[in-house]
Amino acid sequence: MIYNKFQSNPMQNRFSGSRGWLAFVIGLALMTLSLVALPFLLLFGAITFITLSLFGRVYLKRQLARFQKQQAGGHFQKESQQSNQFQESIFKSRAPQNAQTAGRTFEHDPNE
Repeated sequence: MIYNKFQSNPMQNRFSGSRGWLAFVIGLALMTLSLVALPFLLLFGAITFITLSLFGRVYLKRQLARFQKQQAGGHFQKESQQSNQFQESIFKSRAPQNAQTAGRTFEHDPNE
């Protein structure tokens, strides 16, 4: 009786019949599809990378030329002068009014 149990293969019942053939066909189709599609995917990725790098260079050159044109025209310098004036006005408004406190270090007051 025990010998009879060990004589049959438990995997034989699991993957037999139409279910087994279907699993085999699906696995074979996936492997074939991946092996056929993989070179095309790699080729598509390489072409995409090359086109993006070329057009990115053209775009960055155009942006750099526009930036240099603005800088040469003084438009950028006017904006930077306005921002510098604004920063100086903020710094002056926060600067201590007392001449005695200039250059001295104070402890942090938690009540302020």
